[in-house]
Amino acid sequence: MKVMTISEVRRNLAAVVDAVIDDAEETVIPRGGGKAVVIVSLDEWNSMRETLHLLRTPASTRRLLDSIAHAEEGVLEEHVLIDPDGDAKVPAA
Repeated sequence: MKVMTISEVRRNLAAVVDAVIDDAEETVIPRGGGKAVVIVSLDEWNSMRETLHLLRTPASTRRLLDSIAHAEEGVLEEHVLIDPDGDAKVPAA
């Protein structure tokens, strides 16, 4: 995580934005009174929101952790997916 003053960000905004996107590294901009803002890429933001959504309830968290444990143990299930454009079946990846 990179920390920059608002003046540094203002002078180098395009480079800061490029670094945040290209390097997947957040930039923190401290403000007075112990407050701060963070610049984060949209991809990273969406990923964090999806993670929060998946972990929003204890039941969802438990299902996700159980699934991860099963995958790590090699306990996997193959499912046939239905093609949304027709009746044809699409093999699971």
